Amino acid sequence: MSFSVRLNTPVRLLVDLALLALLLILSANFKRFWWPTTQRGFFCNDESLMYPYRESTVSPMLLHWLGVHLPLLFLILLEGFLTWRRGGISEWRHLWPIWNTVRWFLYGHVFNNLLKSIGKQTIGRLRPHFFAVCQPELPDGGSCSDEAHRGGLVYHEDYSCRPELSGATAEMLTSLHVSFPSGHSSMAFYGLVFLALHLRHRRWPLTGSLLGPVLQLGCLCVAWFVAISRVMDYKHHWSDVVAGSLLGAGTAFVVIQAAKLEEEAPHSTTKVAATNANANEKEAVAVGVGDDAGRSQQLAHDLCQVTCQSSN
Repeated sequence: MSFSVRLNTPVRLLVDLALLALLLILSANFKRFWWPTTQRGFFCNDESLMYPYRESTVSPMLLHWLGVHLPLLFLILLEGFLTWRRGGISEWRHLWPIWNTVRWFLYGHVFNNLLKSIGKQTIGRLRPHFFAVCQPELPDGGSCSDEAHRGGLVYHEDYSCRPELSGATAEMLTSLHVSFPSGHSSMAFYGLVFLALHLRHRRWPLTGSLLGPVLQLGCLCVAWFVAISRVMDYKHHWSDVVAGSLLGAGTAFVVIQAAKLEEEAPHSTTKVAATNANANEKEAVAVGVGDDAGRSQQLAHDLCQVTCQSSN
């Protein structure tokens, strides 16, 4: 009497859930685990830091909806629809395509967010509205508006902000040193490019028509608008937006390719096994044919010897 217990799927599921939970917690509390943000200095005549402060066109809440919640919801509905069309959900294994898409999307989101946070905390680049929000006071009690400092080429690293003059909040002051790369751009491009690439991979909807490419174009247009709004609102320099966009799009491409390779791996193994089986079968047939031919030749030789001896 024998029995077997299948633990592969539950164990893998539990491991993935634990790792995703750990990565999400690490991503959300990154500042607590990383060293303090680099405090860069400035030149008083740096015109790239003299822009006014403006509220964000795309708020953080709207960004999360556009870059995370809506793409993830659409992916779940899409995979659920495709699963239902293939025959419905009668067993837990039928839910695997949905979970597989969700786990790769969340992994890529964490991956993208960690890379973005490392860049922000390490580079410490000042935002374009730095002077408007900080109103920096120099060690001698003066400011960049004074004649003595206005045209100087002195790089000031020792200064203090004066929120009482600008009306800046603590959050505004904290975010002054995290301009590179653009977090809005990286999150929007990751979520929407991931969705566009997934639509391409599934060849949905209406294969052969322009409906799929139009949906992909719509995803890219929304991501592009989010990115350029950061320059329009003077939240980032143009190079911050370029870096954030490339980071998000590159992460989406890498994650989609990794998921695709994992999905194709079992089929490749099955194909190789089938190829080897066919080769072994052909080899066995060839060996059998060769043995039959050898036996026929040996029989003819023996008959020849018997006939020759009889005739002699």
